[in-house]
Amino acid sequence: MSFIKPRPLGASKVAVSNFAEEVARKVNYAIGENMRAFVARLGGRISFHDDVRPDDEFPESIVVQPDGKFQIFLPTVTTEERDRFTIAHELGHLFLHFPQVKRDNPGHAMAATRRIDPDDATQKRAEWEANWFAAAFVMPQQAFRDAYNENSSLAFLANKFGVSQKAAEVRISSLGL
Repeated sequence: MSFIKPRPLGASKVAVSNFAEEVARKVNYAIGENMRAFVARLGGRISFHDDVRPDDEFPESIVVQPDGKFQIFLPTVTTEERDRFTIAHELGHLFLHFPQVKRDNPGHAMAATRRIDPDDATQKRAEWEANWFAAAFVMPQQAFRDAYNENSSLAFLANKFGVSQKAAEVRISSLGL
């Protein structure tokens, strides 16, 4: 089966972040929620690979069928915190990019994987958009600012939002805290 790659929206980081927070509200995502249960609630599936090799077709990826059913692929060697961000990243492709694929390519599935051609500016941009979506989805701006003002330690923030300390550190920087 051939898959259509996601195409970036070309929206600003702020617009993507605002959209992510709006989606989180609409689908009733709760900060720190169990992502496996959340994906199941959305009608999706998560599959874990015992071993992710460079030749794997779908490492850390999402495949969305023409009817919108989706499956997220994750390696078994990553942490739950990293998986939370990765799942949110893949949901970014679902909510940001799949509607356009469905509109422009009726009856075709979409596959997004982090393994992209480094010279492909279009795919790089789609990955950036999915990262912006993920950060705002799992660490909404106001909730993150409030938590930061309560306790600015990386360990506290990472624990509160269920992400890695690196993800919390990047969010601090991106919000200018």
